[in-house]
Amino acid sequence: MGSNIVETIRQKYPTMTRKQKSIADFMLADPDSMAFMTLKELSEKTNVSETTILHACTALELSNYNELKYEFRKYLNERTKTEVQQQNLYVIGAVPEYELNDKVQLLTDICHEEHNTLNLFFSQLNTNSLFQAAHMILDASSTIFCARGASLQVANFLSMRLATVGLPSIVIDTENNDSLHSKLPLFNGSTLVVPICLPDYYLMTVKACEFARKRHCRILGITDSAKLSPIAPMCDLLLLAPSNTRMFLNTLSSSMAVANLLSSALNIEKSARRYTKSTASEEFSRLFINN
Repeated sequence: MGSNIVETIRQKYPTMTRKQKSIADFMLADPDSMAFMTLKELSEKTNVSETTILHACTALELSNYNELKYEFRKYLNERTKTEVQQQNLYVIGAVPEYELNDKVQLLTDICHEEHNTLNLFFSQLNTNSLFQAAHMILDASSTIFCARGASLQVANFLSMRLATVGLPSIVIDTENNDSLHSKLPLFNGSTLVVPICLPDYYLMTVKACEFARKRHCRILGITDSAKLSPIAPMCDLLLLAPSNTRMFLNTLSSSMAVANLLSSALNIEKSARRYTKSTASEEFSRLFINN
């Protein structure tokens, strides 16, 4: 096999049958989808039989379709790591020299920008949406947060807040391939999925949202723009958090404000429902009494 599945397909392409080539064309055109697509879905999209697809797997020196999906997941993971490094997504560029003439003024300007971002957030805030979001969390069997990078901090904070009121949740780091794929079986109609998706609108967070929609999960999105964010059309409810900042890719000021206010709305709504059952945290704490 070549160094990755895409190279292998290109190498084997000349020896493939006509129908196998049509499958290969589809896979090369949309390798991202192949990491999630079922055998039945690929058969429907390429208009060939499942048996033909399995023969194509054999032509690629793979034992079965699961191995094909595994190779695409591996390819996607490695490609993402390479793109992150090439685009320097984790490297903050130096502040331009002309901005350094007055460092105090520069930081003051940034303070004003943060203030303006929060003013914009609160001016657009719909408290009814926060209570709707709280209802979605309370009515779900569990909540799955999907995020990466700075947004992951918001997801972890919300998951911790849910735990304090006795509600189950997990956090998926969508940049971690194993973290994502190991949790996919948990996506079902009783699950609430909460993608936190800020620019650069990370592909795997978007794909997790797309997968959640196919699995009939309810989706509560936290993002910066209803017009620009690719998760917006897939969400049952959106909570918007402006994220523009001159210094970093995103500011978390409004995202953390969303998290704080959603936590408050959740506790208010849970109290209104008069939950009396002990939380898991409370039961765990009792293990230490008289020990």
